[in-house]
Amino acid sequence: MLKLNKNKTKGFTLIELLIAVAIIGILASIAYPSYKGVLEKTRRQEAIRTLLEASQLMESYYSMNLDYSGAISSAKVTNFTVSDEFSEYYGLTGAATAATFTLSAAPLSTGAQSEDECGTLTITHTGSTGADASDCW
Repeated sequence: MLKLNKNKTKGFTLIELLIAVAIIGILASIAYPSYKGVLEKTRRQEAIRTLLEASQLMESYYSMNLDYSGAISSAKVTNFTVSDEFSEYYGLTGAATAATFTLSAAPLSTGAQSEDECGTLTITHTGSTGADASDCW
């Protein structure tokens, strides 16, 4: 006949718990930089979307008025509704003459996007785009 040992307790030892915590710590230290990179790319895509939308508004204004400068001076483009996501991380600026314009989205120095490798994103009246680093658009 088998005797059961009633004094034996079930559970985890301290070593097992320490190993589990160490494994979770290693996985977190690997995953966090990737997560941070994905967030930066997402915010950058929002800035690009905002610049493209502002560029379309500039072209629309030009098609009705044959002048880009009025869109900037009357704040029809720079004050259009942007998402909270954009305004927390980027600042939209624009410069225009009668025949040209340049729109820029610069990372705010106080925001989480301030260390973005792409830096300031720009788009012009010709549709050319640029950034402080390559492969950002």
